[in-house]
Amino acid sequence: QRREIGFMVRSVHRIIETDWKSVMPPPKALGTNAFVTGLLDLDGDIIQLLDVELLLSKVYPESVDAREVLLSPMEIETLRNLNILLVDDSMVARKQLSDVLDAKDISYHVTSNGNEAMETLVRENDSGQPIDILVSDIEMPGLDGYELAFNIRDNKSLKQPYIILHTSLNSEMSLSYANQVGANEALTKFDADELLHAMLRAAGEQAG
Repeated sequence: QRREIGFMVRSVHRIIETDWKSVMPPPKALGTNAFVTGLLDLDGDIIQLLDVELLLSKVYPESVDAREVLLSPMEIETLRNLNILLVDDSMVARKQLSDVLDAKDISYHVTSNGNEAMETLVRENDSGQPIDILVSDIEMPGLDGYELAFNIRDNKSLKQPYIILHTSLNSEMSLSYANQVGANEALTKFDADELLHAMLRAAGEQAG
């Protein structure tokens, strides 16, 4: 059963619309337990963006258990034969994604931003082992998931992967736009069963 969570605030001072290209990564000096996923320079004022995934992992510390997801031996073997790339700027989200695949002994690559993901895609493509499935967060500083998907589709030298965009924001607009930029699917975080079955759909399409 998917849990929907909201945040109670004392008041709203101002609503700001921006894109993730304007968001800077937080300084490494903050460490891995700071509840900050990025910084925004707003007319000289530095705004800290809340790391929702890290906060929720503290409030609801139960782990995502992919061992409860029932897959046949053939389905697991199918996923083990694919070249998979995971992309997320959140350390918590990367661990959740990794735990799902580790539970089924499925190998993968993992990066923390869109630029590293593009480098991995090109490197694997040039080595003759192109990425089959890309699972990427949407909300990332720098090159966000939308731009990453668009850049991949625009790069005709790449063998095109099946793109699954992942978001912690339950927004129909976000999911609709994901399809417009070339993603095959868009999922709301975080459901291990949903993710693994999306990967199986990807395997079927790649095989076809």
